[in-house]
Amino acid sequence: MYIRLSKSKSAKKTKVYLVEGYRDENGKTKQRIVKKYGNLEDLQAKDPNILEKLREQAKQIPKNEVKLTLNLSDTNTEEAADKNYGYFFLERIYKELEIPEFLKNYVFDKSHKYDLDQILRLLVFNRILEPKSKKQAFESKDDFFTPFKCILNSVYRSLAKMDELKEDLQVHLNRKVSELYGRDATLVFYDVTNYYFETDLEDDLKRKGVSKDNKRSPIVQMGLLIDSNGLPIAYKLFPGNTNDVSTLEPFLTEIKDKYKLGKIILTADKGLNSKSNLSLLLSRQDGYIVSQKVTGASRAFIEEVLDEDGYIYNQSNTFKIKSFIRERVMNDKVVKEKCVCFWSKNHDDREKMKRVKLEERLREYIENPAKYKASNRYGIKKYLKLHTIDKETGEVNDVEPYLKFEKDKYLRDKKLDGYYVLVTSEIDMPSEEVVAKYKGLWRIEESFRVIKSDLEGRPVFVRRNDHIQGHFLVCFLALLISRIIEMKLDHKHSIRCIQSSLLNATCRHVDSSIYSLNKQDDVFRDLGNAFNVSLDFKHVRIEQLREYRRELIHNITK
Repeated sequence: MYIRLSKSKSAKKTKVYLVEGYRDENGKTKQRIVKKYGNLEDLQAKDPNILEKLREQAKQIPKNEVKLTLNLSDTNTEEAADKNYGYFFLERIYKELEIPEFLKNYVFDKSHKYDLDQILRLLVFNRILEPKSKKQAFESKDDFFTPFKCILNSVYRSLAKMDELKEDLQVHLNRKVSELYGRDATLVFYDVTNYYFETDLEDDLKRKGVSKDNKRSPIVQMGLLIDSNGLPIAYKLFPGNTNDVSTLEPFLTEIKDKYKLGKIILTADKGLNSKSNLSLLLSRQDGYIVSQKVTGASRAFIEEVLDEDGYIYNQSNTFKIKSFIRERVMNDKVVKEKCVCFWSKNHDDREKMKRVKLEERLREYIENPAKYKASNRYGIKKYLKLHTIDKETGEVNDVEPYLKFEKDKYLRDKKLDGYYVLVTSEIDMPSEEVVAKYKGLWRIEESFRVIKSDLEGRPVFVRRNDHIQGHFLVCFLALLISRIIEMKLDHKHSIRCIQSSLLNATCRHVDSSIYSLNKQDDVFRDLGNAFNVSLDFKHVRIEQLREYRRELIHNITK
């Protein structure tokens, strides 16, 4: 802070100003008036030593304690657009994971002539804040406090580079997450989902298959592995016509040694419960906790599940649990497994509600067999058998077929309502712990929801396979950064709330590198507390915004 004198030629009087120096958006040194004292001649008439006093006072004034004076005559122009500064927190995690260092040290071919780090940040931050197409993300490059420097052609070219480095970057990220957060990979969760394309054209990756979104267009399968904190470890894409159960072996074979995971206990749903998958895990000295389909199991297994002997109830009789050891042959070896059976009244009630509707549909189809032929509804055809033989003559009669209700099968399955069975290789693990660990599987299901909905990972609009791979690397990074921020907030706020808060953290240039901040919400204040920074003001200098950003990055090394 210093005193500046300015003499007016017309009035022949000297104006006295309190001025501070600053650097503008382009880094150029400039000055702005903080306070106007009036005419020097008038001030000296009251106090001959006023100039010396003001200069001494100026030296003592802390910069951030001076109230800003705004020029209210300035008008809003197109240049005075809102700039996002909420991405500072995303940038903090991005740098904390040392992604810039990884990209800097990665060896590219000679055709790589653009800043991949800039483009990757732009795409990842956009994917978290306000998911858009690659072109729309590029068009928003100036919407940030510090604009991103790139051209549209480089954005698309970068996707191919991301395909090249996707596996090495995942290994790097796993190492950094382990260092920073002490990742425990002894219990991991694996699941598979798929993403559809807005095209009918197929190739070796985009294939038509069983779509979880009930789409008829080509899809791509994604296998995802996460840890017990919900932080993603790795992912892999498979052709859309790949069966879920066949993805586990190539996935684990590729990452197990590369990631140096040690022994893992893999948790998955019944869709991945196959002898080949479980044998693979055991051959690698790993373990598993998987759900077991009860309906359709052997009669002996069902009888064991329904046998009341061994069940322990809770005090309200709304839950019961028991376990038993079974032996079965896998790859010519006899393997012991622990089967944990439990029954829940809540689950039973839900199943009974479903059966009310199911029974209505069964009656409808029995009365009108023509509807049966057109239906593929699960749960209907398993209890109805279509007969085309005339009851009286024994001849084939396609004109008036009739349906026979498989009552015994229906009543058997009805007895199993509310029952659930988990199978584990960890025969010494307490049953309650087995159940608790399996329940963590909801985190991976939620991760898929986050990628599909919050991060809008589908439909996929890019066409080339290397661009598709690059797109999903961006989605994976966006998920990882979002999950880390969610964890730092102790899961107090959902990812969607965090997205909204960061998106709405905007500032607008109003005068002499002074910015007006949009009102911060509770989520943003919690973020500030979690990262030990604060900028809860209505107006701030550009220096304060820069210092706020520096504090976030500096705190990485503390």
